[in-house]
Amino acid sequence: MSAKYEEIKENIKKVYLTYNRPFVIGFSGGKDSSATLQLAWEAFDELPRHQLVKDIFVITVDTLVETPYIVSYIDSTLEGINTAAKEKKLPIIGRKLTPKIDNTFWVNLIGRGYPAPSQQFRWCTDRLKIDPVNRFIQEYVSKFGEATIVLGARIAESSSRSQVLAKKQRDALGLSLHTTLSGAFVFTPIESLTDDDVWEYLLTNSKTPWGHNNRDLSAMYQNATSGECPLVVDKTTPTCGNSRFGCWTCTLVQKDTSMENLIDSGEEWMTPLMEFRDLLSSTQSVEKKSMYREYKRRDGKTRFVRDGSKLSSGPYKMKWRKEFLRILLNAQRSVQESGPNKEYTLISIEELKIIRKLWKNEEYDWEDSVPRIYAEVMGEKFPFDYEDGIHFNGEDLKLLEVVCEKEDIQVGMIAKLIDEERKMAGMSRRAGIIREIDRVLSEEWRPIEEILKTMDRNGIENENQ
Repeated sequence: MSAKYEEIKENIKKVYLTYNRPFVIGFSGGKDSSATLQLAWEAFDELPRHQLVKDIFVITVDTLVETPYIVSYIDSTLEGINTAAKEKKLPIIGRKLTPKIDNTFWVNLIGRGYPAPSQQFRWCTDRLKIDPVNRFIQEYVSKFGEATIVLGARIAESSSRSQVLAKKQRDALGLSLHTTLSGAFVFTPIESLTDDDVWEYLLTNSKTPWGHNNRDLSAMYQNATSGECPLVVDKTTPTCGNSRFGCWTCTLVQKDTSMENLIDSGEEWMTPLMEFRDLLSSTQSVEKKSMYREYKRRDGKTRFVRDGSKLSSGPYKMKWRKEFLRILLNAQRSVQESGPNKEYTLISIEELKIIRKLWKNEEYDWEDSVPRIYAEVMGEKFPFDYEDGIHFNGEDLKLLEVVCEKEDIQVGMIAKLIDEERKMAGMSRRAGIIREIDRVLSEEWRPIEEILKTMDRNGIENENQ
């Protein structure tokens, strides 16, 4: 083995033995994290077992919207890691992390109406990638006081990555403090390697200690335009757009050439996913925002853009959230029928239950749309959770719409007031009901035309006018 790889392994040993901290190795399935993990494994395997007293975790984040092509690869890798580590008596533990079920991509986009992620509003990174890693690291930092995070970042990866690595203050062994997590130290052992170095190491040592073959990894890269998607631990990590190892829903790039290449190379079953991603991306168009988005924010207020020329867009309209759910479930049926995994789900029942609750509690969805759409698309009954108390249905909503139209009152305001009263029904103490009624009444209920007329007269004198 080349001297540069032996030097990296010796450095890994030195860091592990010097500090009394558990190791947390970030693994995304890409070439850089694979090379980092394999070099670290070899380094640990060369140490006497009595020196391996600190836990070594290999963590990967499943955002629950990963490219289906890579999910089984990651799962089998973690399974192989845990089996091989046990056989070798190495304290290496593979763990897959996921976002909290009430904060997933679909719960936020379809449930809460968050717009498709953009460079201006990249809400997905925190919720899907950074938060799961931070929760895991915090658990072990609180347990041991400190932790060493091992990443496959490289200077040659990009100019922005090079600048980030160059600015970091290092200790004597080259570790830097994590930007936000106290007690966490970042270690990048392969940062000086080039792309060619990484592939040379992986293909020269093609058989991994956990039973995989790096030549399969090489084959997965062949049609990708930008194959790497590093484990994200802070906001300095670049987006994974165009990456074979990223999210299939990613709208941070205009065109997902990686998914196109997968389809062109024979994975036609992914076509519905690409079409849905393209639809989400199209909703970011300035010309189409008013068609897809509310003019009110989630708090019920309106705001103008900075120059006061127009109203700032809010969440997706309910009719489009329902349509997105229908398209997603249709895509799921298609993937299950023609894809390699008949059990693969794009959205879980648990997520659907949370979306149903959000729609009923926040959007006066008296029609109970989630079970209806699910049954229509999937051809089976939605698994209901039992709910007690007073319930309304679509007929009740139609009746309310007739009454409100006759009285020239906003149906949404009355429906929300009724829902707040319903939530308190039967309670011995109705603490907070006045506050909730005030909150509903303080929302912006005027038609958009009236708001715009006020804006024309007064500019941005009052952003909530």
